[in-house]
Amino acid sequence: MAKLRLFANLREIAGTSRVDVPSDTVGGVIEAASEKFGPEFRRGVATARVWINGETAAMDDRVDAEDEVVLIPPVSGGGQPLTVSNVDLAGFLPLAIAAVAVLANTQGQEIWSAALVAIASVWAIDLGSVLAARQKEFATLAVIVTATGSAMAAHVIGGAGYALAVAIAVAVSLGWAVAFPQYRQVDVYSPTLMVSLFVGLGTSSLLLARSAHSPEPSAVDVFLVSVIAGLLLGALVERLPALPLLDAYSVTAIGAILGALGAALIWDLDLVGYLLVGLGLAVALVAGRGFSSMLRTGRVALTQRPPGMLISLDGVVLGAAIYYPLVLLIF
Repeated sequence: MAKLRLFANLREIAGTSRVDVPSDTVGGVIEAASEKFGPEFRRGVATARVWINGETAAMDDRVDAEDEVVLIPPVSGGGQPLTVSNVDLAGFLPLAIAAVAVLANTQGQEIWSAALVAIASVWAIDLGSVLAARQKEFATLAVIVTATGSAMAAHVIGGAGYALAVAIAVAVSLGWAVAFPQYRQVDVYSPTLMVSLFVGLGTSSLLLARSAHSPEPSAVDVFLVSVIAGLLLGALVERLPALPLLDAYSVTAIGAILGALGAALIWDLDLVGYLLVGLGLAVALVAGRGFSSMLRTGRVALTQRPPGMLISLDGVVLGAAIYYPLVLLIF
């Protein structure tokens, strides 16, 4: 009988964080738990890291009643000391995407547009893989088509393209449901439409915020600084041991506000205006965690980190969707 400790989505599937499992090897413990908690748990275990008493484990390692086997899904956060050996490489993917966005922002509008569509596509693929693991249908390609169409609309017709993005999202999602019967159920169509709306509005919004239609030429620069600062600080707090009076949500919000103010100071912009912009982005980033939990796990559980490699982009997409109208309203 060995102790098994679970984190993130595995803990949610099992409904407990600790369980005693009868077996004398690590592999036997994992197999017994997989049989007990079902196929979804088994799929989650396939990508999890395995530890025994704080050390990397092999399947044939022996265990007894005093040993603790730990399963940590990719980018689960917490549960072990932060060292190079136990940080999953997938955790660096959001940083790579941030680097791509910053680099693309220094290029022409066509490159910026292509980068936004590519980032939206990768995010949609990540969502689709998480939902597939839950045996849920999701029209990933419809979201990608919406992102592409919305970018083209904003690029060609300007500000009206933001409103047209809503029509594109509805038309593409409805068309997909008509063309493919597996996407006609409400529990499939609704998430596809919701994600398509956010992606379409977010893509067109960030394109317009950097175009001649924007009242602030540096609006996208401030957006990137604000969201990257907020997400980096929030991720750092989430991975550190518990700190008094600090949590990932409040630190993310404060980081976004300070990032917007810092960018405004660097580029000599309107401090009051960008304070309000930072507040708006802070709300979007924090709300994105609830949106992420609902979409990726089927329920709102803010104390648990949802599965997926790009959950940090959930709040960014919400922030992007409101950004252009927010800039127009403030400036």
